[in-house]
Amino acid sequence: MIKETLYLCGPTVYNHVHIGNMRSLMYFDILNRVKLFNGIEVNYLHNITDIDDKIINKAIEENKTEKEISEFYYQEYIKLFSLYNINFPTKIIKVTEKIDWIINYIQELLDKKIAYKKNNNVFFDVTKNPKYGEISNRKLEDMKNEEVNEYDKKNIQDFALWKETNLGIKFETPFGKGRPGWHTECAAMIYYYFDKKTIDIHAGGIDLIFPHHENENAQHFSLTNSKITKKWIHSGFLNKDGTKMSKSIGNILLAKDFITKFHPDTFRQIILTTNITYPIDLTNDIIKTNEDKIKQLRKINFLLHTKQTNIEKEINQIKIKELIKLILDKKNSAFNKELNTLLKEKDYANLIEVHKILGFSFVNEKIEKEDLNMYYQWQKYRENKDFQKADELRQILVQKGLI
Repeated sequence: MIKETLYLCGPTVYNHVHIGNMRSLMYFDILNRVKLFNGIEVNYLHNITDIDDKIINKAIEENKTEKEISEFYYQEYIKLFSLYNINFPTKIIKVTEKIDWIINYIQELLDKKIAYKKNNNVFFDVTKNPKYGEISNRKLEDMKNEEVNEYDKKNIQDFALWKETNLGIKFETPFGKGRPGWHTECAAMIYYYFDKKTIDIHAGGIDLIFPHHENENAQHFSLTNSKITKKWIHSGFLNKDGTKMSKSIGNILLAKDFITKFHPDTFRQIILTTNITYPIDLTNDIIKTNEDKIKQLRKINFLLHTKQTNIEKEINQIKIKELIKLILDKKNSAFNKELNTLLKEKDYANLIEVHKILGFSFVNEKIEKEDLNMYYQWQKYRENKDFQKADELRQILVQKGLI
C-alpha cells in the first residue's frame, strides 16, 4: 500500500459553515476514496481553529464562554460529515489541544533567531527567509500582512506567532501570556504531526494563499530548509448566483440548510462537475440539474435491485479502474463523459458501482421489500393488461421516486 500525507485547513468554529466551506472537504473525501481504490492510503490531518477574535466576539455577544461557542459549532460541523457521507480524516485536531506544540514551535523559531519578541508578542522576521513570497508569487516590498505596525515590528510584513491579549483565553508561556497567531497554528501541527517532514499535499481555499499559506511555508522552510508541502491544492470559490457568498450581502447558503432542501449527494455531484481549482457558480439551475441527476441515479439503483440476478457478475473491474483513474488524473470532463456513455448504454451495474466508490450515499439507501413487491406486482398487472391497477401502482412508485 502506497502512503501519502495530506493537511487540509479547517474552519474557525464561531458559526455554522456555509456550503462553500464544504467544497474542499467534499473534494478530498472523493479524492481520498479514489486513492484508496488505487492502493494509496492517505494520512489526513484536519485542524479546527477554536481560538480566534471571531470566537471571542461571538462569546461576548451571546454572554457565553469561548469554549461554549467553539464546542457548539465544532459539534455542528462534525454532524455534517455523516449528513454528507464524508469519511472522517485520519485525525482532527483542535488548536487548544496542541498549545504545547505551538509553544515549542515558536521557541524553536526564537532559538534560531528567525523570530523575535516585542514585549509579550512574538513575530516572524520575514527577511530571514529568502523563499518568502514564492507561494503567492509576490515581492516582499509589495506585501503587507493583516497586522498593522502598531508593535514597532522590524518589518511591516512580519507576522505574529504569539499575541499578547486582554480578551479571551490566555495561555502561560516562556515568552508571555497570550494566545497563538493563526499562521503558526497550522505550521506547528504539520511540523509535529508529520515528524517535521515535507507533506505530499497541503490544501485549502484559494483565499488562503496569502498570507496564510505563504506564512506557513516560510516558518517550515526556516526550521527545516525544505518546503512545507510538495503540492498545493487550492479550491476555487463557490459563488451564489454570480456573487461571492457574504453575510453583508445576505446570500449565504448554510451547509446544514442545503440538505434540508436537496439530497446531500447533489452537492457531491456538483463537486464532480469541474476541477477543484475552478470557481463554481451555484445557481438554481445548476442545483436543479444535479438534483435531477441524483433522482435519476436513485431510480436506476432501485431498478438494479428489482433484478433477481447476481449484479456483481455484471461489474467490469477493468472498466471501473479506467473510469476511476480519470478522477485521479483530474480529467473530470472526460470522466463525466464516460458516465454519460454508461447511462446511454444502460450499463447500470458499472454506473452504480462507480458512484459507490466515489461515496454517493444513495447506493446505501435501504430498498424496502414492500417497494420491491409493489414493483413486481405492477409488472404483473402490465403483463396481464390490467392497466387500471397498473396505473394505480405506477403512481405510487412515481411518487416515491422509484421509477
